[in-house]
Amino acid sequence: MSENKKSFDIKKLFGNTRIIVLLVMMAFFTIMRPRFFTYGNFVNIMYAVTLIAIMICGAMFAVLLGGIDRTVSGNAALSGAIMCVLISQKFNYSNGGAIIAILIALGGGLLSGLFHGLIMSRFKIPAFLLTLSTNEVLYGIVQIITGNQLINNLNCELTNYIGSTRWLGIPVPVYVLLLCFIIGYIILNHTVYGRQIYSVGGNREASELSGIPTRRVIIIAYMMSGLMGALSGIMLSCQNQQASASQAKNYENNVLAAIVVGGVSSKGGSGTLQGAMLGALLIGVMENGLRLMGIPSIYHDLAKGIIIIFVLALDMMAIARRSGLARGIFSGRKKEKKEAVASE
Repeated sequence: MSENKKSFDIKKLFGNTRIIVLLVMMAFFTIMRPRFFTYGNFVNIMYAVTLIAIMICGAMFAVLLGGIDRTVSGNAALSGAIMCVLISQKFNYSNGGAIIAILIALGGGLLSGLFHGLIMSRFKIPAFLLTLSTNEVLYGIVQIITGNQLINNLNCELTNYIGSTRWLGIPVPVYVLLLCFIIGYIILNHTVYGRQIYSVGGNREASELSGIPTRRVIIIAYMMSGLMGALSGIMLSCQNQQASASQAKNYENNVLAAIVVGGVSSKGGSGTLQGAMLGALLIGVMENGLRLMGIPSIYHDLAKGIIIIFVLALDMMAIARRSGLARGIFSGRKKEKKEAVASE
């Protein structure tokens, strides 16, 4: 009995198309560049995907509702600008002032999410259009705050510690990501609110009829997205020790790509945070391997797009096969051919 259960689990694990693609990519890059398969390089991969993965921990909530949040990059730029400007111009690089500045920057992300949640839950404006527009507004505010200049933050011990220190050889932002993932996983899988998220994303009208406070669910979801976007911007400014008007520009594209590759439905109601993390890891492995092979960065987006299409195609084929549609289609064609030959 235990052996059957074990074999089922292994089959289930390796039946995941994303894991298969990830393992194939890792094997290929290891053969081409043996230094790819080293502890230090895996730490570099984790460090590279940290910011996008933190954004995913918040943006997942909006996507599970059947929406989208393209302001994760704008929130990141705004929070980084607020933190650096306050630390350098108001708090004279003090550690106590840095803590206050970080809290204020996180508050900016929460307010941004609250705004989007209120508008979308009240007026039902398409999330794509609203967040696409307000993302530009946020970058406009960042330009005003920074004066379209680089704001250096080199003299603050706390932010430098966050951005450059390693515990047990692992950068501090990776631990921040791990904490965000644990919190997001618990909320989505072990709370009433998590069940409400999936219910509203699956069928909002039915959820309203069953008594679920859909407006509150939507508002909290976008506040979570805004908060995680702001936190990633703080981490980015700590790493770079500066803030700029174009910080985190277009990060939302990688966030949404990772979520989709991770198997989260764009229609809402299905998908897991761990799947989205796997999508981020897959993209990170691909970009790291291409760099090690010396392939110019101008080809990275092309390769990324091909991988995304390939993974989605495999996923749709697997779904069709499990549902019996693929077999029905091909067997139907064979049957038609046999009938045509027989009639002749």
